[in-house]
Amino acid sequence: MTALIVDGRRYESSDPSLFIGAYRAGKTAIQRREDTHALYRQLLAQGDTAAVAGYLQGLAASAREQLPEHPVDCPCRRCVHDRQVLMSHIRRVRREGVAA
Repeated sequence: MTALIVDGRRYESSDPSLFIGAYRAGKTAIQRREDTHALYRQLLAQGDTAAVAGYLQGLAASAREQLPEHPVDCPCRRCVHDRQVLMSHIRRVRREGVAA
């Protein structure tokens, strides 16, 4: 496995060139209105696991860019839940002295 950094995130891949090419294809697939499921199945059928991983990570990166930014005090259900989980984790770490 080789560690590589793409768009500021760290990934590991057995074939970095395949991973990066598929990552870029996945990142732009929605903009080009491609059939993402068909390409995913094709990569799986070929057995290119590095390309499959890169493609899926590219799709995820594209989706992350489309999510709206939530302010720190956002009242939406998801943000409130995430803050509650984080606070309970912090309390547990303090109480039990468990490694974070």
